[in-house]
Parts: sequence; structure tokens; C-alpha cells
Amino acid sequence: MAEKRKFFYKDLADQIQRRIKNGGYRMSEKLPSLRSLCRTTGYSMSTVIQAYVELEKRGVVASRDRSGYFIKPSTDRLRPGPEIIRHEMAPGKISVDNLIYILTRDMGDPGVLKFGSVTVAPEYLPVKRLHAHLKSFTKTQVPKVITGYAHPQGDEQLRHQITNLLFPFIKNLSMEDIIVTNGCTEALSLSLKAVANPGDTIALESPSDPFIRRMLSDNGLYALEIPADPKHGINPDRLEKLVDQKKINACLLNANCQNPLGFIMPDENKERIATLLGKRQIPIIDNDVSGELYFGNTRPNPVKKWDTHDNVLYCSSFSKVLAPGLMVGWVIPGRFKNHIQQMKLKRSLISPTLNQALVASYLKEGSFPRHLRRLRRTLRENCQYCRTAVYKYFPPSVKMTSPLGGLCLWIELPEGCNGRDIFFEARKQGISIIPGFLCSSVDVFSRYIRIGYGGVWDEAADQAVRQIGRMVHRMDLRADRHKSDTQIKE
Repeated sequence: MAEKRKFFYKDLADQIQRRIKNGGYRMSEKLPSLRSLCRTTGYSMSTVIQAYVELEKRGVVASRDRSGYFIKPSTDRLRPGPEIIRHEMAPGKISVDNLIYILTRDMGDPGVLKFGSVTVAPEYLPVKRLHAHLKSFTKTQVPKVITGYAHPQGDEQLRHQITNLLFPFIKNLSMEDIIVTNGCTEALSLSLKAVANPGDTIALESPSDPFIRRMLSDNGLYALEIPADPKHGINPDRLEKLVDQKKINACLLNANCQNPLGFIMPDENKERIATLLGKRQIPIIDNDVSGELYFGNTRPNPVKKWDTHDNVLYCSSFSKVLAPGLMVGWVIPGRFKNHIQQMKLKRSLISPTLNQALVASYLKEGSFPRHLRRLRRTLRENCQYCRTAVYKYFPPSVKMTSPLGGLCLWIELPEGCNGRDIFFEARKQGISIIPGFLCSSVDVFSRYIRIGYGGVWDEAADQAVRQIGRMVHRMDLRADRHKSDTQIKE
């Protein structure tokens, strides 16, 4: 009987695998439920369960908590990634294109498919648990929370929970080192104001987050854009030469799950940069907002770990992993604490007390690590679905990154294609993307685009990538024709 049962589940697994291979199920499509498969095949529940477990072992399907089984995207034959783009490195003003404001509006438009956003879909966030905690506040707690002011540095219970989260990575951290902010954006903005004045130069990766670049522009700062390797980030040797040659007032790093390249800087490079700039007293702003969204087995270390000179301002938030609408972030400012605390009091006094109390209550529950594991697994699958769709629908010459974490793909289009044109054409179809030129003031990323995969990956998402692929195909064809016509004339 054991042998017969084994044959049945393997036979069923083979049938499902053949159907997947022949296109009977679309990539990212949910497979039939256990009960449905029992009804349609006549097999027992135990046989169906064994068949799905067998397919998981083969790497064909993946299970999602309380959601069933989905086709696991194949990473075979996917294209190589873009190379590092070297360019002139000189401090310069940041020009902010008006297109950035269009993107901001699109983020709040429910009719737009938001590939241009690096946010996580509500379906992947613990909304029900947060709501339960909100309802659990008693009639005596609510007035106390919403009618009073928290500690100037933020809710004590929240800072205690943040200390617990970061304790393995930042030695001797106490809640007195933490200042709660209105999201990571305020943490970064306060840090920039603390370390630089208008006209000063900030070193940062190229390409980088367009909204961070807008922040530099708003503060009247110059940017020294350093070419980042898509796999490892900034080269410490190159940074050392620049520090010796140019006046750099601070360095803003996105070392973990970088936006838009998705790299995680190696620990030895983080340590070298922290030591190099620490000795020269050049402050480092460590933007670790996506540090929890790694795809590997262990959480990557922040640059702050190697801060032996009290020189690193660590910035992060819960916006990417918990609830962006709550706007709960924090900064660990080191020797700049008094300055940042004073600026925070002048700017917004304190962050909303109810939001802080809610996040603190949820973190105290203890389910946050489990939620992060589920979220990382889902985003890793979404990344592979997105990469597979680009492979299927875009021209063969297209290159794309292989992110080690984060929420976006960086895509290099064929010569003759233009990311700005793709942006406007896609927007007509209700699809938002980021054109690469917004990620740098150096004119080298015009034929790049950024696509986010933090939303629900379903048939609509797959077809949206297909539509973008068709646009790229048409643009590539026009470029080839133009090139041929030019050669004939010559």
C-alpha cells in the first residue's frame, strides 16, 4: 500500500508539473486548492498534500501562509545584470524634474498600477493585528495617549522595543540614544540639516533614490555622485581618493537593499568606509529603511555597527514593513543628538502619540519577527515573478539586476530606448514606473527604468509588465530602423 500511495502522489505531481511547463497555469497564478484538486482528480487528501510537498521539493511550487500554493518562478536563463556606469565625479547642484511631482500624485491614485512605488501592498502587512491592538486600548488609555505629549524623544515603550530590535547589530544601544521621527524621511532630513549647511557637498551612490535626491535639492546641498557597483555598492578605495581630493561634508549611504540597485554592501566595505570617514570626522548618514527586506538567511549589518567614532547617524522606520500611514521612524544620531533634538522640537515638537503607542503595543506582542519572515518570503517570490516577466516580455538585449533585497528592479533598456518616453507611454495605460534619469543628475541613466514589485503580484501585474515590454520592443524596433536608415544614407 505504501508503494502504491507513493506512486499516486508522484504521478499527480508529474501531471501538475507538466501542465505548468505547457502553460496551463500562468506564472504567479494560485494553483487549485487541496479540496478542489481532490474533487477533480479523485485522489485522497493525503495524496494531494504529498503531491504538493513533492512539487515544493522539486522547486516547482511555493506555499504561502493561509493562501495556498503558487507556481515558483524559475531563475534559470535569466539575463545578466547591468554593469557599473562610470562617470565624472564632481560636486554639482541637483536638478529636480517636475516629473517627480507627477509620480508623487500617482502614488495616491487608486487607478494607477504603482510599479513606480517602493511600498508594500496592504495585503502583505499585519493590518488586522494592528487594528486589534488599536481596539484593545481601554477607555482610560485612549484619553491619556491622545491628549498628552510623549517624551520629546518619543514614546518610551516604543524606543525600548526599537532597542530590542537593533541590539544584535548596534552595541551598547539604549533607548536614550533614539529619537522617534515622522517616518524615515524626517529622520534623514533632520540628519542632513545636522551635518551640512546649504552649499555643502554630500557624497552618495549613483544611481540613488530620486526622493532622497529631492531632499538634498530642497536643502540647497550639492551632490557628489559616486558610481555604485550593482552588486557591491561604492568602492571604498574610490571613496578614499575622493575624500583626499575633494571637500566632502558628509556621506549618505543606502548600504542594505539599496534603492534602486538592490545590493547589500559587503561587511568589509561597510567597516572600511565607517573607519575611513570616522577618522576624518566626515559624518555618515546610514539609511537603513529597507534593511529588514533582505532575501538571504541573516539580517545584513548596518554601517552603524562599525561606528567607533560616534560619527554615524542611523535612520530607519516601520513604513516599509508595518504601516506607512503611521509614519513612525527614528534616528540614532550619535554626537549630533542635541542638535537633532532641538531641530525636531522646532519642526514638529513630537511625533503623533497614538501612532507610537500602537506600534509599541504591536511590537510587544512578539509576532513581528514572524511577520517579517512571511513578508521577506513573499517579496522574494514577487521579485522572481517580476524578473521572469521581464525575461519573457522584454527584448533579449535588456539587462536587469538580481536584488539581494528591497522592493525594486533596475532595468537597462536597449540602445535607442528612453526611460522618460516609456514613463509617459506607460502612464497612458495606467501604469507608473520610475525613469532612470530621475535617479542621478549625471546624464548616463536615460535608458534605464525602475520597476517596483512590492504590490500584489497577480495577472494584472504580469500583464502590465507585458505592456511595458511591448513598448520597449516598439521603441527598440524604431531605433534599429533609424540606425539602418542612417547607415544607408551614409
